[in-house]
Amino acid sequence: MRLSALLAKFSIAGVVNSLVGYAVIFGCMKLGVGPILSNVLGYGVGFVTSFLQSRHWVFRSTDHVVADALRFAPAFLLAFAANFLVLAGLLELRANPYLAQVIAGLVFMAVGFAANYFYVFRRRRE
Repeated sequence: MRLSALLAKFSIAGVVNSLVGYAVIFGCMKLGVGPILSNVLGYGVGFVTSFLQSRHWVFRSTDHVVADALRFAPAFLLAFAANFLVLAGLLELRANPYLAQVIAGLVFMAVGFAANYFYVFRRRRE
């Protein structure tokens, strides 16, 4: 599959996952949970959804599910670490916490796509 098609599918899956994740994040924040813990909870909820969408629909992996999962977990954590660092930095600069969440989410998506494309789902149906 062409890179542009993969990016489009990854983006669609990302929108679905983001809607779920941001619903958790913003819902928690509305209930008084701090932005950092809300972020962790939202991305925790999105972990399984993201793996399943990426493995089966976006990259159509042909590798064993356990092998994919063992590569996906650290790649997800890498993307989350980038997200977390950006979020923490923006909050330290006193950015609007909702805008900071969105910007950090975009960083997560960029790092996540690269990690999934080059490392996690390198064995995929073309």
